[in-house]
Amino acid sequence: MRTFRDDTGLLWEVAVGRASYGTQVLIFSRREGHEIRQVLMDANSPLDAENELSELGDDDLRQCLGRSEEWH
Repeated sequence: MRTFRDDTGLLWEVAVGRASYGTQVLIFSRREGHEIRQVLMDANSPLDAENELSELGDDDLRQCLGRSEEWH
């Protein structure tokens, strides 16, 4: 899990999760509030997804958050 701030200064936590058919997603949870979002990853396995997350910088995470969708 990682923590970062968006462009407006809000604090978010991001972690790897699984979606249907074994696809990997980044799950974004706003620290203050109840907003949860997700974005699909290109990773083929949970280990690949964790490695990808560890290599992403805060700017990359903000870009992923920008193209994320509401989690359901």
